[in-house]
Amino acid sequence: MKLTTMETVAGRVNEETLGVVRGSSLWSRRITKYNHGGLRGLQYSSMDDMADGLNAAKEKAEKKAMEQARELGADAIIGLRLEVFEMSEGLFTAVATGTAVRTAQLPAAMPAFSAAANDDEFGVMPYMVKPALRSVSNMMH
Repeated sequence: MKLTTMETVAGRVNEETLGVVRGSSLWSRRITKYNHGGLRGLQYSSMDDMADGLNAAKEKAEKKAMEQARELGADAIIGLRLEVFEMSEGLFTAVATGTAVRTAQLPAAMPAFSAAANDDEFGVMPYMVKPALRSVSNMMH
């Protein structure tokens, strides 16, 4: 399954639009209570833990959207949008929204052909493979 924020998938053309797909995932910041020798407090997770947790929530939301797209018969999701909202202190939701489409492979591009510019050759040669060159030594005499 291809995922893209663009309106098309590179090298493919959208054949059929199947519908909007959504996925969401909840994640909460880890808060640990501790009690050491009469001291009580809260221990919060680090910023790296928070970033990893939010990324995991976004990936779960993407997977749920992909499951919906597969059920519709799609092979790609275009216009994918990921959003993260804080619902309350430490509770986040990640939402993935996109359009499920069925795509087809574009035909391979044809190389550009040009008539050879050399005076001694005739025919059609690919311009990029054999550039047109003239003999400089004849022009200098």
